[in-house]
Amino acid sequence: AQVSPFDDLHVYRDSEKQGLRQQSALYFTWTGIKDDPIPDLTDEQRNGRMKFAGLKLFADGSVSGRTAWVNEPYRCSHEHGYSTITEEDMQSAYEWAKRNKVQIAVHAMGDKTLQQVIDFYSDKERWMGTGIPSVRLEHITLLNEAQMRQMNEARMTFGASTQIIFFFAEYESYVQNLTDTQFRHAYPVRSFYENIKHLGISSDAPATTWADPDNVFVSLKAAVMRKAYNGADIVPEQAITVPQAVRLYTARAATVAPYNGLLGQIAEGFEASFIVLDRDIFAIDPNDIDKIAVEQTWIQGEKVYERG
Repeated sequence: AQVSPFDDLHVYRDSEKQGLRQQSALYFTWTGIKDDPIPDLTDEQRNGRMKFAGLKLFADGSVSGRTAWVNEPYRCSHEHGYSTITEEDMQSAYEWAKRNKVQIAVHAMGDKTLQQVIDFYSDKERWMGTGIPSVRLEHITLLNEAQMRQMNEARMTFGASTQIIFFFAEYESYVQNLTDTQFRHAYPVRSFYENIKHLGISSDAPATTWADPDNVFVSLKAAVMRKAYNGADIVPEQAITVPQAVRLYTARAATVAPYNGLLGQIAEGFEASFIVLDRDIFAIDPNDIDKIAVEQTWIQGEKVYERG
């Protein structure tokens, strides 16, 4: 039988009936929907704790694969990577997302790709209001301050997510592939924190043979210490503080996607979803952040996990 994007939504909603409590904002690839059109969305499909939240576009590849599209060629080569998206695709995705009131999330790592996407969407009308970005840039790596200014001055509301964990876990490929200038400007999380209102960091899933990079606390430590897994510096001047890093995983991250209700803070009116740690993340030596363990998990005011 032919698989519809809505099959995934049904799976998540069936899981919710079986006890899955986490919110899940689902994003479907635009290429699949474009080539196999689906009906416009209903309010029921784009609301609730499990919902169709947006479209995912892919505008370039990765730094490790030398396929992220960059202005300056990669080290010791004439390679610039390449774009994997056309203006026609960005336009058609914009029209569909706007009509259906869902977000667009664009994978864009290289500075040339980021400029392409920002230029295209800057003067477009935002459709998700002011509290949630209509266009979210995913995996931003070589986004510079001029581009951040352009985002802030645009008619469009942009958001972004970044993964310092790639720099941490794939250090060798970044050293081998990036020029000195590119390396110094990779994952400037401090600049991102200061200049991008709707911003989150996450662990994601780097291409490694060990499990540590999937650990949220490893990602937090990388953002604070700015050292790779082997102890090498990864642009320490772009380090952020522990409270800032936590905020990018919680309160700030909660603004990058259309979640249900208020999330990311322990405050009146917010969903009572939080974790209890085995030590004070704000008091310990930052070098020990990756040793933190979760003691309890609470969702909507109910304890759903306790460490044995």
